[in-house]
Amino acid sequence: MKPDKIFYSLGFIIIIAVISWISSCTHKTDTANIPEICFKDVKTIVITNCSMPNLGCHDGTGEAPVLLTYEDIRKTVSPFQADKSSLYKVITSTRGENQMPPDNPLPEELRSVIRFWIEQGALDSTQNSSACHTIKTQSGAGFNNQ
Repeated sequence: MKPDKIFYSLGFIIIIAVISWISSCTHKTDTANIPEICFKDVKTIVITNCSMPNLGCHDGTGEAPVLLTYEDIRKTVSPFQADKSSLYKVITSTRGENQMPPDNPLPEELRSVIRFWIEQGALDSTQNSSACHTIKTQSGAGFNNQ
């Protein structure tokens, strides 16, 4: 076999492998068996970890984006696409200036609540919280939807 045919064959195999690898990395989270996540739970997580007045970060007192209301938080997400949502990206970042909260990353169970809420459409269920379930964390802290 001529060297140029080997080169082209090898290049073709590499291109196919890269395309296969890239396409295999995209997936949709299956939220069919997950109870509806209430915005009130998400808001509790965000306020407690990001927006409390003593933190001075996302409470409106500094330069950081305000995260106090549904409208504020909704601006940081792409419904049904957690991986494209800036809120989800920063809470799952493991290092650097994008890691939020900076000194105390959220536990995986709280990041999952936010992810599932986004994957379910990032809805404001405040008016209809009876359809939502109370989220309990492994540490025993619960979010009450009453």
